Amino acid sequence: MNYLRKIPGLLLALVIGLNFEAIGGIPAFDKEPHKILFIGSSYFNYDDLPSLFKNLVENSGKEVYIDQQSRSGLYLSDHAERPSTVAKINELNWDYVILQGVGSNTAYPDTYTGHPVLPALITLRDKIRANCKSTKMVFCLPWAYEDGMTWLEGWTDTYSDMQLKIYDNTLKYSNEVGFMIAPVGWAWNTVLEEKSFPLHYLHRSDWNHPSLKGSYLMACVIFSTIYLESSVDNPFYGGLSEEEARYFQRIGSTTVLDDPELWNITTAIKENTKRNFPNRIHLRQNYPNPFNSMTTIEYSLSHAGVVKLIVFDMLGKTVRTISEKWKPSGNYRIEFDGSGLPTGIYYYSLTFMGSDTYRETNYTKARKFVLIN
Repeated sequence: MNYLRKIPGLLLALVIGLNFEAIGGIPAFDKEPHKILFIGSSYFNYDDLPSLFKNLVENSGKEVYIDQQSRSGLYLSDHAERPSTVAKINELNWDYVILQGVGSNTAYPDTYTGHPVLPALITLRDKIRANCKSTKMVFCLPWAYEDGMTWLEGWTDTYSDMQLKIYDNTLKYSNEVGFMIAPVGWAWNTVLEEKSFPLHYLHRSDWNHPSLKGSYLMACVIFSTIYLESSVDNPFYGGLSEEEARYFQRIGSTTVLDDPELWNITTAIKENTKRNFPNRIHLRQNYPNPFNSMTTIEYSLSHAGVVKLIVFDMLGKTVRTISEKWKPSGNYRIEFDGSGLPTGIYYYSLTFMGSDTYRETNYTKARKFVLIN
């Protein structure tokens, strides 16, 4: 097993070709592009993630200016106090600053205390806002190690266990600090579940860093997070087959756009509501997750119809029917009581059937949650 995986905060080195009008100068464009700064370490550098993202953007008909501040092995806590990182933040009025965290530090803040994530995010937020109040800070939700923490003696957390902890803490930090989330690790989780966890599919053989597939999926997630648009049908495949690329485009886009409020992209939603989200039906991820007996499920209906909301086990057997009735348009919140059910992994699904000829009439979505008694 590669020793690099066992260094819990290895972030990524970002390398990207910049379009300069003159050496050392700022690029000139006919139309003002988004100015995006990446801050991280090694995860961004594998397969040249910034170039994958840049090509997705340009193949969608947009221009973008990208810069980076990175060095292999640095944590966000290092960047928060590093003079060269602060200088880079102060160099331009950035539209977005994208931060890459580490799965182990995010999942286990009480264990990996040497480079805490939360204080670093607060410090970086304050320095970014001091430079330009309109800059949006985006934190890439990390992915878990491919074998979770089972490679350490005495640890039993699997990939799924670790990923759920990363998910919960990222949402918590987002609410506390006020950053947008690019749900990279959650898109990885969807893919690996659908593919029945093939070995070294999104991870490299070190069980940690991204394969080309993982990097391309990350680029798709960041694209949809920044532009609130789907990357589906983008002609840039990043060295993958068309079938693979289109699959990752779909997963990356739906992970973000099916529930942008979950990822705290509310400001961007308000700015783009008319164009992007006029009439949509959403089933949101429950919270908390995992949960002990009680959890909250929310969903939205753009128009009236029959809603069937059920809970089923891993074998597909229905264990609870929460709702099966006609509902008007609106936002709904349900407190689900899992008392009486054994500890385990369950799914809840929303099936909607409407009668409006001019709007979406059918919708089905299922999400996973974990009950711990």
